[in-house]
Amino acid sequence: MQQLPVIDIAPWFGSDRHAIAALARDIDAACAEWGFLIVRSHGIDPALMQEVADVTREFFDLPLDEKLRSDSSGRAGGRGYSRLETKSHARTSGEAAAPGDLRETFIAGMEPVPGDAYRAAPMAYGHFAPNLWPERPRRMREAWEAYADACDGLCREILRLAACALELRATWFDDKIDRHISRFAAQHYPALDRPPAPGQLRSGAHTDFGTLTLLLAEDKPGGLQVMGKDGQWHDVKPVPGTFIVNLGDMMARWTNDRWRSAPHRVVNPPHDAGASARRLSIVYFHTPNYDAVIECVPSCADAAHPPKYPPILAGEHLAEKLRQVGSVAEERP
Repeated sequence: MQQLPVIDIAPWFGSDRHAIAALARDIDAACAEWGFLIVRSHGIDPALMQEVADVTREFFDLPLDEKLRSDSSGRAGGRGYSRLETKSHARTSGEAAAPGDLRETFIAGMEPVPGDAYRAAPMAYGHFAPNLWPERPRRMREAWEAYADACDGLCREILRLAACALELRATWFDDKIDRHISRFAAQHYPALDRPPAPGQLRSGAHTDFGTLTLLLAEDKPGGLQVMGKDGQWHDVKPVPGTFIVNLGDMMARWTNDRWRSAPHRVVNPPHDAGASARRLSIVYFHTPNYDAVIECVPSCADAAHPPKYPPILAGEHLAEKLRQVGSVAEERP
């Protein structure tokens, strides 16, 4: 079984140009081979990482009727709580009849800013909408917002490092992410009390939609798998204190498929795993400005390798993918 590369990004925050250049080469190789890597020395406070996991677990421990007070049904951008089997990631990859995933979800995102026309514009596709924070735990909003700010800062630095790896100026992505539409999600995979339906997984095979995904995951039965270039599924084992980072569709389009947006899934645990199979994932989906044009970057095309994809707007791409994910709920009585 092949393992994802574990990359220490500490040199990026230093001044050793040779170390930074070597790091950029490692990033380029990991993104081309896997589209996934594990990042050390990211700079986010471990106490904050633990706090956001603890408070989120408290939320999912609440009775269903209380969680449903934050029901996401019909809300712009899917903000709030979604119960088990109401979303299907596989539907974004062409499986239009895929069953609902065996997960429940809470989602928050960027909120409107008074007086900011960009964040209040109707054309924003619901990407700037009020979040639906639960009454309990009371500290959930504070913890999530602090963690989201930290993740935003880390993604900005990783994208600057990515720009160097792509032989662009370090700030090439900056004006495309300064009003980003990133989303923050918690995926709770409870222990199963019945056999899954045929083809049903904790999270069906899919690619992510944006630029980068930061994943804080637990090492529990029934975990993440990524498809390698060999066409095989490979287990991803979380490393304590690190983030699993993967690229989304927009980065693959920006790089003309030089870098991968790799299919991945969350498989079901063994039938006898019991309560030990309960799994919580905290996910930050970094996405550019909704009006950012996603088109091939200058360093990834030439006469022999013309751009593969037409330009798209980031917001339109994300809106369609979210519609597909949520289509299961529309079919339920």
